Amino acid sequence: MFNKTLNKEKDFEVNEEMLKEVTTKKSIDNGKEKEICSSYSNKRRHCKVKKMISNRLRILTWIDRYNWQWFVNDFIAGITLGLTIIPESIACALLAGLPARYGLCSAFIGSFIYLLCGSIDTVIMGPTSLVALVSVQFTVGKPIEFAFILTFLTGIVQLCMGCLGVGYIFEFISMPVIKAFSSATAILVMESQIKVLLGIKYLVAGLVESLKTLLNRYHEANYADFVMGLCAIIFLIIFESFEKFSKLSNINKMVRLLFRYLSFSRNTLIVLITAIISYIWLLDNPHTPYTLSKNALTGLPNFTLPMFTIEAPEKTYTFWQILMELNVGILVIPLVGVLTNISIGKLTPKGLVDTNQELLTVGLCNVAGSCFQSMPTSGAFTRYAISKACGLCTPLANLYSGVIVLLALSYLSPYFNFIPEATLAAILICSIFTLLDFKLPLRLWHESKRDFIVWLVCFVVCIVSGVEVGLFVSIIINVLHLLYLWARPEITVKIEDIDDMQYICVTPGNAIYFPAINHLRGKVLKATAQAKQRIPVVIDCHKITGLDFTAAQGFVKLAGGLRHDTTESDVTHDSSSCKSENDADGFAGDTLLILYRMQVHLQKLIDNAENLVFCESKEKIREFLTQEWLRNGFINLKEHIRASIDLGYKIEIERCE
Repeated sequence: MFNKTLNKEKDFEVNEEMLKEVTTKKSIDNGKEKEICSSYSNKRRHCKVKKMISNRLRILTWIDRYNWQWFVNDFIAGITLGLTIIPESIACALLAGLPARYGLCSAFIGSFIYLLCGSIDTVIMGPTSLVALVSVQFTVGKPIEFAFILTFLTGIVQLCMGCLGVGYIFEFISMPVIKAFSSATAILVMESQIKVLLGIKYLVAGLVESLKTLLNRYHEANYADFVMGLCAIIFLIIFESFEKFSKLSNINKMVRLLFRYLSFSRNTLIVLITAIISYIWLLDNPHTPYTLSKNALTGLPNFTLPMFTIEAPEKTYTFWQILMELNVGILVIPLVGVLTNISIGKLTPKGLVDTNQELLTVGLCNVAGSCFQSMPTSGAFTRYAISKACGLCTPLANLYSGVIVLLALSYLSPYFNFIPEATLAAILICSIFTLLDFKLPLRLWHESKRDFIVWLVCFVVCIVSGVEVGLFVSIIINVLHLLYLWARPEITVKIEDIDDMQYICVTPGNAIYFPAINHLRGKVLKATAQAKQRIPVVIDCHKITGLDFTAAQGFVKLAGGLRHDTTESDVTHDSSSCKSENDADGFAGDTLLILYRMQVHLQKLIDNAENLVFCESKEKIREFLTQEWLRNGFINLKEHIRASIDLGYKIEIERCE
């Protein structure tokens, strides 16, 4: 007895120790699991933060892969673009009605910001003729500070759009609209520079008013300006043709390289040559026979916030009055600026653009630029063409371009006074000429009349009423067309058969929502009315990815529309003839509606109907068709028995006496 008690006590101690070991082991395992889970959670959180930062600071996505070859390509492209952007910026400033210096003030801070956050490799930030042309329509005749506050408000609107994630609205701008928009802009810019080539001074908004003023004042033309501008255009055309020679394989490599960079530097060369001519002329004469650009300020711009109250000699503008004066320009300029970047991004090999990131980046560039007396900025097609030809690899070329502009502002500002305005006008005309594209409308005329009409409307409205009106009208036309396609989707209706059993096959082209369901019902009811006999309707729903409640109820109503009461014509005229069991239950006149391959989650929206069924396979359709053809008497007795046996039905034949 004592031994048994002792053994029990030992067993209890052993069990207690084992329990402690198991408990300790479990606690250790739980601790390890918690540590692993905590480590995994921290790692996951760290990855999310890193991804979020890299999505905004895009330089982090490529800087770790930067190599020597990229550096060489980016350096050459950056230097070339820097030399190109100087005369272009000055010309854009004059186009916007600003002194030449403010063009360069717009060409450096945006480059540095885009280097850090830009998502398109081939975009070089700076002033553009397109944005300048649209901006001048809202700032013409107003104090110069209006341009800076417009830049600030443009950036704020772009930042708000990017934060709200509304970049998808740019998907409503089709390629014909972009091409028509750019072609119309090119014509407007070239027309605006005709007066500069002729040496006539006026600044008005709109093509019609500009042409009226030009015709009324053509007698004021200065032939010296015209000759200078014409010579500059000829020079630029000749040097642009050098790029073709650089592609010839039978020429020495060094000669080809020389031709290539002479072509890229043509804008800088013509500015340098004509400025030297002006300088030499002024050594012996107090004035030149042609007009020179004016640049009152020198040196780097100071960092100052834009003025929200503008004092002019004739009036003091409050912030609210500034908003009223700028009007819809506060919305138009942001859209036009970002549209250029998006269009450039779509021309890249990938063709994918993060529109919200571009909105944030360009908005930040404009907000920061407004503190350095900048006009609204964006990418430019001319700079894209040069960057592509130079083999640009990353946005790092913005750094070199921005540094060159800063050097020009620091040391070359006094010499900008020697640049003839006609030379800058020639640069704008030759640069913007590449945007003209009349091959596309000819192709659209033959291949897509609808797109041709959209192109034509956009082009004409932009020319007559301004690019901002044309852009909005074109967007509205595109949206209305998409709504029409939504309300009238493509629906194919045809007669098909399985084992000689016919049915009406209906295939909708896309999602069916409430504007389209009546269109679908009309197509189906028309097809059944034209059929020689009452045969089932099969709607192939594999392309239907969306369905709303109204459309779901429309399918139920369609099933109801296919039901017909049994009439005397539906039964045998001989009163002594036999009736099958199926004829007796009242369904002899119903047309069966089969929804084929509809997604399960969409089926739940559709209420039950007596003549509406779902199926997922051809075999099931064959079964439904056989039942219907048996019920409607379209199969003779022998086929009736064979089909029924195949389907497992019990055959009962009543004899008529």
